[in-house]
Amino acid sequence: MLFHVTWEFVDATEEGQRRSLEVFSGWQPPESAEFKGFYGFADGSGGVAIIEVESAAALARTTAPFTPWLRFTSTPIIPIEESAAIAGEGAQFRDSVS
Repeated sequence: MLFHVTWEFVDATEEGQRRSLEVFSGWQPPESAEFKGFYGFADGSGGVAIIEVESAAALARTTAPFTPWLRFTSTPIIPIEESAAIAGEGAQFRDSVS
């Protein structure tokens, strides 16, 4: 499953920043998580990643080390061709209901 994951810092103190960077420097993603893209926002407020995982539990294991400092939002994503086809199916169903 692919997820669009964003995060924002909830501990903006110097100590929080220092500790989160220390933890990040020793962290490796779980084998069950493959980062397709991994970016920090230029304004320093957080970041975004596209992560492929086997399960929601694998995603939870990926983000768990950072929950003291970051608030995560995770949204499952699918290729646009599939998303558009599903939207078309939904429209066809609505049109079929009188």
